[in-house]
Amino acid sequence: MNTMGRGKHVAKLAVGLLLSVLTIWNIHIGFYQMGSGEMHKLVLTMVFSGACSESAIQADLNSVGISQCLQSLGTWEPIDVVLLSAGLLLTWKALRSMFSSKRLLNRNERQGKNFQRVGMLVALVGTADLFGMLTENGQPLDASELFGFSFPNGVSLLLLTIALLISLVGGSMRKRGRGRSSDRDSGSRRFKGPAELHLGGDFSVGDLRRALMLDAFEDPFQVNTDDNWGEKVGRTCHYCNGVGCNQCGNSGTLG
Repeated sequence: MNTMGRGKHVAKLAVGLLLSVLTIWNIHIGFYQMGSGEMHKLVLTMVFSGACSESAIQADLNSVGISQCLQSLGTWEPIDVVLLSAGLLLTWKALRSMFSSKRLLNRNERQGKNFQRVGMLVALVGTADLFGMLTENGQPLDASELFGFSFPNGVSLLLLTIALLISLVGGSMRKRGRGRSSDRDSGSRRFKGPAELHLGGDFSVGDLRRALMLDAFEDPFQVNTDDNWGEKVGRTCHYCNGVGCNQCGNSGTLG
């Protein structure tokens, strides 16, 4: 792995860890301290919208004693689950890229992998709702407005079902992509002879001649052809194509 590629993975790892730590810190420790010293969690959706400056929060506290930008510690919202999942995925991807030497994935495998990531993210949101992490009262989201009838844990079950279907589609795409890659690899190896398979992928013409024992088969007419001056015309060296090398004594011919 080159320096630029490793630096990219290190940057991803840093961003993923920072995102995960800040999200957990905001939920369980808090970023806003009241005058009494009590810590509160910031509502990230309000913060990102720009409506939760320190002066705005203080004005709300002075006027009504509460601010929409603050929540009790331990309260989970969808944005928290999304940010934490993104941080964990970035961290995992960076670590795997830094310490893995896998082959490059083809298009179908990459698309299937992305589908599985989306399915994992949806499953995390569904699991969070199942345990009441997305509401202030610790209960799953009410599905009656969505389905028109009472359906306990309906939102979480729907999300988990969707996550399962997306993951299955992604797994099928990755399996199909791996099948195509193996077919290409076996097809390319099918055209290699026994000597090439024995030598591996990096070999020279000289290595191939030695493996095939071609040096044992000489052409007496070509090797022993004499001209009128009694000088012998040698066979062009197959190792250097007549340029001259150690195999032919830098003469360019053999025999």
